[in-house]
Amino acid sequence: MNEPSIVIPLAIALSGLLLWLLISGRKSSRMGAPSYSSLDGLPTAKHYGYFPQIRQALSEEDAQFLRENAPPHVAKRALRERRAVARGFLKGLHEDFSNLARLGRMIAALSPEVSHQQETERLILSLKFQVLYSLVWLRLAAGNLPLEQLEHLTGLVGRLATRMDAAMAEISALSAGQIQGGLGA
Repeated sequence: MNEPSIVIPLAIALSGLLLWLLISGRKSSRMGAPSYSSLDGLPTAKHYGYFPQIRQALSEEDAQFLRENAPPHVAKRALRERRAVARGFLKGLHEDFSNLARLGRMIAALSPEVSHQQETERLILSLKFQVLYSLVWLRLAAGNLPLEQLEHLTGLVGRLATRMDAAMAEISALSAGQIQGGLGA
C-alpha cells in the first residue's frame, strides 16, 4: 500500500469527525437550557471558573498518588471517571463560549458602530475556539488528559468573559449618562 492511499482516507475521516463535532456542539448548545445570570437575564459564563479544581483532579501528581496508594482497579476507574469529568467541563466551556458569543452579538447590535476589525476578531476567536475545542475533545476521546490545551481553552473563555464584562459596564455607563442627561435637560 502506498502512502496517499492511507493519508487520503485518514484526512477524510478526520475532516468528517471535526465537522460532526462542530455540528453536534451547536445542536447541544441550542437544545440545552441556557445559563442566565440573575441580574439582567443575559447569558453568562459560569463553568470556566472551576478550572483550578479540574487542573488538580487531572494533574499528574494526583494520578501518581492514585497509582501508588490505590488498588489498580480503583486507580483505573478513578482515572476513567476523571476523563468523564474533563469531558463534562469541556462541554461546560463550550456552553460558556456560546453564551458569551451570543452576548457579544447582542452588544454589537446595540453598539452605534461596529468595525470590520471587531467582527473579524470575533470570527477568528470563534474559529480558534472551535478548532482547539475539537482537538481537546479528540484527545480526551483517545484517553489522554490534555491539561495544557484545556487550560488554554479555559483562558480563551476567561478573556472573552472579561471583555464582555467590560463592554457591559461601558454600555451601562453610557446608558446611565444618557438617562441622567435626559433628566437634567
